[in-house]
Amino acid sequence: MNNATLQSKWTAKQFFIIAGIWLAFLISFITRLSWSTIMPTAIDSLHFTVQQGNSYVTIFYIGYAISVLPGGMLADKFGYKKMLLAAVLGNFVVMIAMVFMQGYWMGFGLRFLLGLVSGPDLSACLGIITEWFDGKKRATATGIFNTCTSFGLTVINIYAPSVMVHYGWRATMGVTALFPLAALFFAYFALKGNPPFPQQFGIKKANGEVKTESAISRLKGAINNRSVWMLAITGLFATGAKWGVTNWANLFIVKSLKFSVITAGTAMSIFGITSLVSMIVAGWISDHSKWSRHVWASIFMAIFTPTIIGFALTPHGNLFMLYFWTGAMGVGAFMFSTITNNLSVEVAPTDQRGTVSGFINAFNQSGSFLAPVLLGQILAATGSYVSAYLIISVFPLIAVVALLFVRESDADKYAAAPAAAIEE
Repeated sequence: MNNATLQSKWTAKQFFIIAGIWLAFLISFITRLSWSTIMPTAIDSLHFTVQQGNSYVTIFYIGYAISVLPGGMLADKFGYKKMLLAAVLGNFVVMIAMVFMQGYWMGFGLRFLLGLVSGPDLSACLGIITEWFDGKKRATATGIFNTCTSFGLTVINIYAPSVMVHYGWRATMGVTALFPLAALFFAYFALKGNPPFPQQFGIKKANGEVKTESAISRLKGAINNRSVWMLAITGLFATGAKWGVTNWANLFIVKSLKFSVITAGTAMSIFGITSLVSMIVAGWISDHSKWSRHVWASIFMAIFTPTIIGFALTPHGNLFMLYFWTGAMGVGAFMFSTITNNLSVEVAPTDQRGTVSGFINAFNQSGSFLAPVLLGQILAATGSYVSAYLIISVFPLIAVVALLFVRESDADKYAAAPAAAIEE
């Protein structure tokens, strides 16, 4: 590959690649959030209790946490593009089935299945980025890709309430199913072509033979790395803190700070905007700096703790400080994720990027599930929202310490090497 391709300017094909994986991962958030949006109406129609309705949210994340590691391993075996398209197709099939669900257990099983089929999506998307972007563009590409996580909540709230009011919750599910169908067609054509840094399906030995290993041996080899474990610990604490404070923010603003629901919504809109912008900025800084990615990730993550504290100590009735600290917390909660997502594939062997990112994502999902539970336990024990936030504000500092032990892998040399020099 010539030097012109490695210049800082993106090609038209790279824009299509980002658009394809951005849309594919966006629909994963839309489909997982769809039940939460329609739940108030659907549980009345289906005669569910609130606890039964909430269990549909929980069972999705259990299925997702179970499948992220095997999904990453399958992506390494069959290809990133194939696994991403399979995940999108699975989302479409399950959402269509949910339109016709009857009874609690059928829906419960379908939500679990939705989590399972969504598992490979992040590993596959991050793998595709490594195939199409060199090391000087990759973090920026990851930052742009990450914005779909913030955008998904916006999209579902634009159409779902209106469709549900006029046509019912089943129609809303049907409309939601059109998103993965559209994403499937667009991603299929957008991801066509031969990438400049193609995925490695095996490592060749000196005699030219491809090294063969069992799945367990490959997994042990992939995670037998200090940096991988440090990123897993980072994900457990930092991602847990991120989604813990995010999921509780509206409740805290209304119940503890005594602001209105509308004010809380405005504050969280600011949170969403600052998080979106910060993820792109973080990627650009990392790509254009001589400092290592783990150093920048540590700096961005260190911002998170003081923003949680500032948010928790917001004076009652002070609207300016509420908006300021909510916006600042959006930066703290999301800015680091661009770099940590990037590192999860850069510390991996070139033929096991899906496996490693899936392994790290399993810890991310565990943190996302456990942190809100921990917040609830602290609240029950202390009766104080502020105490709960102050305790969880320590989590990002633990993640910062873990990040200091991360080192970018020599495998990243493939990111800057000519495609012809990389053996398939």
